[in-house]
Amino acid sequence: MNYRDYLRYFVVFGILFLLIYFVTAIKPLNKEFCLQTEHSVYLDNEELTEEYTGTFNASENKAYPFRLKEYAGYFTEDGKIIFARKIPFKATLSSYFQSFYDNNSESIEIKNIDGSVAATIKSAGFPFIQDDRIYLLPPGGNSISEYNLTGTREWTYESYTPVTAFSSSKKGSVIGFADGALVCLEPNGKERFAFYPGGSANEIILGADISETEDMAACIAGINKQRFILTSFDSSKHKVIFHEYLNSDSHSRSLVQFSKDSNYVFYRYEGGLGVVDCKKLKSTHIPLKGTVIQIEELENNNLSLVLSHEDNVFYLYLLENAVNCVGHFSFNAQSAFITATPSGFFVGHDITISKLNIELK
Repeated sequence: MNYRDYLRYFVVFGILFLLIYFVTAIKPLNKEFCLQTEHSVYLDNEELTEEYTGTFNASENKAYPFRLKEYAGYFTEDGKIIFARKIPFKATLSSYFQSFYDNNSESIEIKNIDGSVAATIKSAGFPFIQDDRIYLLPPGGNSISEYNLTGTREWTYESYTPVTAFSSSKKGSVIGFADGALVCLEPNGKERFAFYPGGSANEIILGADISETEDMAACIAGINKQRFILTSFDSSKHKVIFHEYLNSDSHSRSLVQFSKDSNYVFYRYEGGLGVVDCKKLKSTHIPLKGTVIQIEELENNNLSLVLSHEDNVFYLYLLENAVNCVGHFSFNAQSAFITATPSGFFVGHDITISKLNIELK
C-alpha cells in the first residue's frame, strides 16, 4: 500500500469517526425527575385556629383532607389551610365530609368542610367516610351500614364473623370477613356476589378494593399460602380472572387499590408492592422498604407515589408507568401522609405539610 492509499484510508476512517462521534454526542441524555419544595406550613402555628373561621367555596376550590397523629383538617391546592384541629379521639375525612368522634358516642355528627352539620347518625359505632358515601361499622364489628344525609340508614349487610376489609366506589362496595368470605354489593346494598376464595390453610380477607370504572374487585386472601385474587363480574356472575400465591404471608391488614383508570391494581405484600396489569393479566413485584400504607397518582406525569414506613422512618417511592421505580427518598416522622394534586403533591409529617413540585429534566 503506497502513501496515497494510506492517506485515503486515514481520511475515510477520520470522517467515519467524526460522524459516529457527532451522532452519539447529540443523543439526548436520559431525563430525570427532580423534586423541589415550593412551601411548607406548620400546624402548631398559633395563627391556625381549631375551628373553621374563613369562607370556603367548595364549588370553586377543592379541599384536600389530611390526618396525622395529632392533627386533622383540610388544605387547598395552593397549600392554604382551611382548618386544622387536634384530634380529640378519632376522625374520618374525605373531600366531601368529616367526622370527629370517640368510642362511646351514642350519635355521630357528619359535617361539611365548612363545619356545618350535614347529617346526624343516631346510632353508636365507627363512621367511615369515602368520597360522598357515609358508612357506619356498628359495635360488634360484624356488619356495615350506609347512611344518607338525613341520617337514615339505607342498608345493612351483616355476617356472623367480623369485617376485616372494606372499600367502596361508584360501582358499589366490597366487604371481606374473618371467615374468608368476599362479598360484593351493588350501590343500593343488594348482594352482587359472595364467595370464599379458599386455597389457604387459614381463611381470612386482609384487604380488598372495588374498581371505580370497571366491573372488577380484588383482595388479599388467606394465611399460609396467601394469595392475591382479581375478580370480574357482571349482572349475573363473577369470575376469578387472575390470582397468584405470595412468597410470604402478611398477618395484618394489607392495602389493595385500583389505579384511577383501573388499568392496574396495586397490593401490598411482605417486602414490597405487587402491581397487576388488569388488561394483560400479568404481575410485577417491586421490592420496597417498609410496609406500604398509601398510594397516590400524579396523572399529568404518569407517576404513582408510594408511601411506606418502618418504625419511625417513612419512604416515598416514585413509580413511572406504575411499575418502574425512578426514585425515592426517606424521612423520619411519627406519622405521615401524601396527597396528589394537579400541580404537584403534598407530604405531611407530624406537624408540617409541604408542597413539592416535580419536573422532568
